[in-house]
Amino acid sequence: MGSGMNKPGAFGKVRPVLVVVMSVVVVILVVVVGGKMVIESQLEKKQKSDQEYMYSVVTGTEGKKLIEDELRYADKNAFTSDGTIKSYKILTDTIERNPMGGIMVDIELNDKPDLNLTMIFEKSNSEGKLTVRPMSLSSDAFDLYKSLGFYQEDAVRDKDGE
Repeated sequence: MGSGMNKPGAFGKVRPVLVVVMSVVVVILVVVVGGKMVIESQLEKKQKSDQEYMYSVVTGTEGKKLIEDELRYADKNAFTSDGTIKSYKILTDTIERNPMGGIMVDIELNDKPDLNLTMIFEKSNSEGKLTVRPMSLSSDAFDLYKSLGFYQEDAVRDKDGE
């Protein structure tokens, strides 16, 4: 009669189980991949929001005033014809969160790339007041600060005390 293709056999019983298993695998993959995409999208939005916030703090009116006040602290005649510090530029592409807290940014002085310092913005926990202070200075910026009397010669020594 026939070749036996119409006979129910082992493959006929396995086929529905295989379809169920494959369906479960596909559903799991869709949930995992979709969930990962949603989490990555939310993380990207948060990072963008954090970056926008940090940018607004540093480049906003209060941030600029704090930077200028800090530079005037080092050079009382800053931004005047008698001052050594004539201008500054906020290097916005360097704005980043400090792992220990606060926001770090590089500042270029007098339109000279070798004359820069990193400043850190922090909020006081007790008052919630925003402050800024120099965190590090390039060699040229250190020399400039030293010439302004900001750092005393004998207070700056290497580890051997020389």
